[in-house]
Amino acid sequence: MRRLLFSCWLLFVPLGAFALPLQTAILSPSEEEVGTALIYIDYVELLDPSKRKMGKIAYAMREGFFEMLLVKEDEEKSITGRATNRRLYNEAGELVALYDWTSFWVYVYSTNGKQLGKAKCIAFRGICAAGVAGYLSGLLGPPSF
Repeated sequence: MRRLLFSCWLLFVPLGAFALPLQTAILSPSEEEVGTALIYIDYVELLDPSKRKMGKIAYAMREGFFEMLLVKEDEEKSITGRATNRRLYNEAGELVALYDWTSFWVYVYSTNGKQLGKAKCIAFRGICAAGVAGYLSGLLGPPSF
C-alpha cells in the first residue's frame, strides 16, 4: 500500500524537481558571485555573471586514458586545460591552480597559495571542483583574482 501511495505521489511531482543540472554560484574570495556552474553527472558548464557560456569541463578519452578536459566556448571549442589529482594544468602542461573540496565546499587556490574563490558543490564534487578551478583560474577568460 505504501508503494502505491508513493507511486501516486510521484505522478504529481514536477519532472523539474528531479532534473539535472544542479546549479551553484561561483564566489570570489570576497564572497561576490562571479559566475555559475551547471553540474551534470559527467560534465560541468561554466557561465559568466550574465549567464553566457564560457566553457565546460568533461571526462574524455585521450591517448588511452580518461581525463577531465577544460574546453573554451569559442568557434574552435579549443582545449585550454586539463585536471588531474586536484591540480589544473594549461594545455602546455604548466600548473595553473590547485583545488580541493569538503563535504559541501570546493576551494580553489593559485600556485602560490592565494585563494581564488569557492563554490558549494553537493554532488559530483571532483568534476565540479575542477570546473570551478578552470573558471576562477582564468583559462576560460577573465576571472583570475
